[in-house]
Amino acid sequence: MNEIEEQYGETNPLKELKFIQSLGEARMFKTRTQIQRQGARSITDHLFVSMLSLYAMSNDYKFAPEATKYVKRTTAFGGFNRASPSGTDLYQTIFSLKKPEGLNDDPKDKLLLNKVRVDDRRIRAFLKQMEYGKLNPGSVQAFFYKLEKDLAIQDPKLKAARRLVGSWDNLTTNQQQLAATQLNKHFRLNARRSDLFPMFGKYANDKNLLIGRDDKKSIGARVARGAAAFAAGYTAGKMTGM
Repeated sequence: MNEIEEQYGETNPLKELKFIQSLGEARMFKTRTQIQRQGARSITDHLFVSMLSLYAMSNDYKFAPEATKYVKRTTAFGGFNRASPSGTDLYQTIFSLKKPEGLNDDPKDKLLLNKVRVDDRRIRAFLKQMEYGKLNPGSVQAFFYKLEKDLAIQDPKLKAARRLVGSWDNLTTNQQQLAATQLNKHFRLNARRSDLFPMFGKYANDKNLLIGRDDKKSIGARVARGAAAFAAGYTAGKMTGM
């Protein structure tokens, strides 16, 4: 057993609760009280948005190295089961959901956490594949769909972002703009202090992926019409044997 394990001992929940009292590098979560104040819904949404954002950046030639560095820092401890004051905000988020003592004091949080499942091995495997550039579109879509279900995500805008990000390389610029703008908005409104927010904001700005409300409505309508036309054509093709 190393020094960290001796100090925080995985079998002692009281010691585990102390690990966030003086977090150093993580920017969003400085204390356990901050995490409790966020609430379970905010924590699950942050995990979801963080994974989507990292994947989008990992597909860009310029920003992939930065995304990879973040992934390496997040997976540096081999898992998400021990106290790691130097861990990323994503690491702290996963750890907090795995060790939710104190997060379920609110009845709403308790009900939500009863539904949430954190498949940390699957998350780590996905991150490692992202690090080595070995993800394929099919596995990405399946991973994010399952993550949405495991975290009991309810926000329809985050669900829509998931459907787009899962096919990131095949999206039009307009579709990427819709997804990136929604993810950036979530960071800005709900996770401004996240250590991923500056990175993703820089990426989205650099690629001109952030759009205003009016543009978003206009682009959203065009994307929806395109999807409807594709669906109609696909159905007609099936009916006529094409």
